Amino acid sequence: MNLMSTDDRRLSKLLSSGEVTIGVYGLGWMGLPTACLFLEAGATVKGVDVDDRVVELLSTGKSPIEEEGVRPIIEKHAGSGLSVTSDLRYAATVCDVIVIVVPTRVDSSHRPDYSAVEKAAHEIGFKMRPGSLIILQSTVAPGTTEEVVRPILERNSGLKAGVDFLLAYSPIRAMSGQVLVDMRTHPRIVAGLGQESLKKASVVMSLIAEGGVIKVDSIRTAEAVKLFENVYRDVNIALANELACLCEELGLDFLKVREGANSQPYCHLHLPGTGVGGHCIPVNPHFLVASARKVGMDTRMVRYGRLRNDRMPAHTVELVEAALRECRRSIGRSSIAILGVSYRANVKEPRNSPSLEVAHRLRKLGGRVRVYDPYYTTDELKEMGCTSSESLERAVQGANCLLVAVGHDQFRDLPLGHIAQLMRKPACLVDSARIIDSRDAAQHGLVYYGVGFGRKTGGD
Repeated sequence: MNLMSTDDRRLSKLLSSGEVTIGVYGLGWMGLPTACLFLEAGATVKGVDVDDRVVELLSTGKSPIEEEGVRPIIEKHAGSGLSVTSDLRYAATVCDVIVIVVPTRVDSSHRPDYSAVEKAAHEIGFKMRPGSLIILQSTVAPGTTEEVVRPILERNSGLKAGVDFLLAYSPIRAMSGQVLVDMRTHPRIVAGLGQESLKKASVVMSLIAEGGVIKVDSIRTAEAVKLFENVYRDVNIALANELACLCEELGLDFLKVREGANSQPYCHLHLPGTGVGGHCIPVNPHFLVASARKVGMDTRMVRYGRLRNDRMPAHTVELVEAALRECRRSIGRSSIAILGVSYRANVKEPRNSPSLEVAHRLRKLGGRVRVYDPYYTTDELKEMGCTSSESLERAVQGANCLLVAVGHDQFRDLPLGHIAQLMRKPACLVDSARIIDSRDAAQHGLVYYGVGFGRKTGGD
């Protein structure tokens, strides 16, 4: 179907009736939920992924990711509205709309790695239909869609963007654990190469964006929107971590200072913690730094925010070391139980998890580290390189130090009396998630340290 000659109102009806095939390239943490939302809206979806395991699982109605709400949708539509393949070129021959949601990363030098986007564009270009619509949704630096993706598509297809096919960009604004809800409810940013691309992409995205569509003036603007959102969060978390570390030295409790400061309506201090993980925030700011360097600008605040947040796992290890020292022990002579390996609370997602880095650092220093996380099996934790325990009690049995690294709800009401009895005395509790009351810990004989908890003047 040539979407360029299709009326917008008719296109909307054709999409919701399944008469237009939407190809979703990349069936990971954001791509698969994207496919799910299109399926629920009535669209016919061709899922595409280079991982044969992902294709095999989806072909049998199983989800390769553990994201809230995804599994029942896959079970419902497998074999009917949803078909999957690992053949990127073939999929382009049967799709009218192609949505690219492949991962973007940074290399060891923190330079952007768009190889997955480039590969997808390369394969799509060879077989894409004239009149089709390509929507890039992967997070990229401003200019990438037009300067990297567009030339590949045009060169391999022999078609011209804006004339023979439509090209648009629409970033995903969602967080692991609530992706489906976020995608439905958050306004969707959409930009296109020319008005026809913008109009058609807006129709497509309106199918799943109950929060509405926000049309912006250029693709570069839309690309910058996503990066600016994540940089905003990264820098503000870095500010909280910086001030929390200062509170430790000043003998203040950051949480109490934060509560007072945030009572003023223009102050919104974030929470400090073990560090920043996930698939977006640890990576995306580097895209912006690279873009700034191309135009001769040094985004110092963005860089420093990354450095501060990257420093927090090491700072957590220093807190563990200080707490054990107060117990007259060293890391190398201690057993340490870590609670939580997810990158944030209440989700099963370990990518770039700062607590995994903490565990690694402690092991390098000779610590005997055991890990417990209710979201993971012992086999799954073993695959991450962790020595795990199947229960909280087993994890803390005989431990000299308990590190609460992730603020899962299950950890908020820990039976400290029972835990203290299981630990080897003298024992300490390091709370980098700041969910434990320091007075409760002290009452049960545990030396308490926490991120942002100043001990010099009795921070409790």
